[in-house]
Amino acid sequence: MNLDRFAYGLRDPQSYPTVGECRHCGAELYKRCEAIRFEGDLFCDTVCLGEHLLEITDYDEVIL
Repeated sequence: MNLDRFAYGLRDPQSYPTVGECRHCGAELYKRCEAIRFEGDLFCDTVCLGEHLLEITDYDEVIL
């Protein structure tokens, strides 16, 4: 029996069950992996959350 904690490596995240998908890009989200929850929706990271907010918000780009 090998007691070295690094002998086996990390478990593949995709071997965990799928618990949802990113609201913006549709990527699968796995149990025990990090995600962002915003107003009840799940996002895979802050980039997807930011892009989603830009799409649903009215804003104007201006030159100062």
